[in-house]
Amino acid sequence: MKFRKNHILPTVRIKKIEISDFKSVHYGEVVFNCGRKFVPQDTESDILGIYGQNGSGKTAVIEALSVLGYVMSGNTVPLPYTECIAIGAEFAKLTFVFDLQYEADELSYIRTVTYSFKICAVPNETDDDGDRSRRGSIRYPNKVKIFDENISAAGFFGGNKQIQQNILTVSMENYPIGPSRKISAYVGKDKDDVIVDLKVNQKTAAMNSMSFVFSKDTLELFYRHSHYSEYFQVLMELNHYAKHYLYVVSTGSTGSGDKPFIPFNTRMGLVCLDLFDTSRLVPQFVIRDIEHAIDKINIVLPTIIADMELIAKHDELDDENDNKNAGKKDKPLEVKLLSKRKNVIIPLRDESSGIIKLVSILLLVVAAFNDRSITVAIDEFDAGIYEYLLGEILLGLEDYGKGQFIFTSHNLRPLEVLKKEDIIFTTSNPDNRYIRLKGVGKTNNLRDLYLREILGNTQDEQIYDAAKRQRMIAAFMKAGELGGEEE
Repeated sequence: MKFRKNHILPTVRIKKIEISDFKSVHYGEVVFNCGRKFVPQDTESDILGIYGQNGSGKTAVIEALSVLGYVMSGNTVPLPYTECIAIGAEFAKLTFVFDLQYEADELSYIRTVTYSFKICAVPNETDDDGDRSRRGSIRYPNKVKIFDENISAAGFFGGNKQIQQNILTVSMENYPIGPSRKISAYVGKDKDDVIVDLKVNQKTAAMNSMSFVFSKDTLELFYRHSHYSEYFQVLMELNHYAKHYLYVVSTGSTGSGDKPFIPFNTRMGLVCLDLFDTSRLVPQFVIRDIEHAIDKINIVLPTIIADMELIAKHDELDDENDNKNAGKKDKPLEVKLLSKRKNVIIPLRDESSGIIKLVSILLLVVAAFNDRSITVAIDEFDAGIYEYLLGEILLGLEDYGKGQFIFTSHNLRPLEVLKKEDIIFTTSNPDNRYIRLKGVGKTNNLRDLYLREILGNTQDEQIYDAAKRQRMIAAFMKAGELGGEEE
């Protein structure tokens, strides 16, 4: 399934995220800068830093984006996300608003697209012997179910300006998709002929914890029957964005923060090399793509860590132009990632956690500097990174970047260098989790203001549920008085 020739791919920007009953967030709304003002494509980056106390909803934003990536790319949502549904809630609802900016020689226009869906936890199916399915586990007895998918859009369609309206809904009733007046945009005149296939796709998607709308089978069915309608093109564009331009590094449910990796875009798709693996077998044509990416890393790396260079060690590659040994070119080779500094070479995994963290995200930061459609979201971006360097990277992104960059942090240095519009804060109110500070003047130091606010509570919402020092000290001392049972 490919875009047709001369298809104009839009710049995609996330404008707003709404989170309901997801982790510690009963309701929260995150509005990005491009959602507060018009930002023409290719003009400036869109940075968002999220600050707040532990357990107040920072990681929830990153993990909501991670779920979006799985859902909109048509992949299975992993089992751990069943635990992201708030305790006591039947389901969580996530809503994402996108700006799709199209730039053609004759006309430039924008479409605003809203995609919402709900997730709930359902038991894993068991076979006749009572064994759990291939997706089940003792640790995670449930799996994710995605339902109530809804896509609405506004902007130019068919040469006319359209107000916000539903362009695709999912139903468990008579017909799998709606609204009725839009069905032909996806299945043409074959509505009755494809209903069985759609229902099978719907059931298969539910069994595999996937989106029905963005599953490969459904998109291919639409591709065959929709006559490449503009509404279907929007689905393709969002699916393409999720597959190639949305990158999320989470330290929460996925546990990816415990095992840092470098994501490489290759001709085989996204290949992630675990930095703690001793080696990995990789096809030779992919190794060439990885080496090209490492060349990019090595342009930046010495400017951050003096004299450091990244090396991908492997056996000699076969000649791509050698037709006599065509079969050998497909033979995978073992790849090891090494660190080189002043002629001293060691396995990259033996470097400090801070260096490993920097190396693992450098390609993503490079992409955020240069690609206007990229969205990079990193949880605990500051972990292991020198405070001054952290500020310099973010300031450079703010001034010279092109993509969207979202991060959470406990280090307060970014509050001193970024614009106030680039920072949101979590609150202690689960019904209104995210705010921007009010009353911030041009000469105010946002870091000092934030620290004063922790004690003063002058905003509409309390941003810190203060731990009383004496009460905390007494609790530590009391805990120490509880000895073990005497033998």
